Amino acid sequence: MTVDPFKAASSTLSRLYRDRVTIYGAKPIIRNGATEIKDALIVSNLACKLSLNNQQSSDDGQFGTDAYDVKLFLENGVSVPAGAILDVTDVNGNTTRYKRSSAGYTAYASHQEVTMIRDEKATVKL
Repeated sequence: MTVDPFKAASSTLSRLYRDRVTIYGAKPIIRNGATEIKDALIVSNLACKLSLNNQQSSDDGQFGTDAYDVKLFLENGVSVPAGAILDVTDVNGNTTRYKRSSAGYTAYASHQEVTMIRDEKATVKL
């Protein structure tokens, strides 16, 4: 019996992921002959890993920004459409919403990558 090395690598990688993601995508729903677009759950509480790509202290030199580029790593078995909304909970229990995601890049045998942008207003947590 031979073991597929790519499946073994994928299984090993996913054990290293400490973050969790819930992914929502647009789904067309027909009501009374009209098509509405609603957010539909694609996957919930899936193991993943975030990697910060680009963060700047400020755009115009006057104040800091809360927007940055992120790359998400997750298993290949999930279809992530472009424009999906992703809620990621990190290992410390902090949840962040990401928008404007790319479609999942699934050309790797062991995982897929999704690029996205954090696009929230900076707020103080009480």
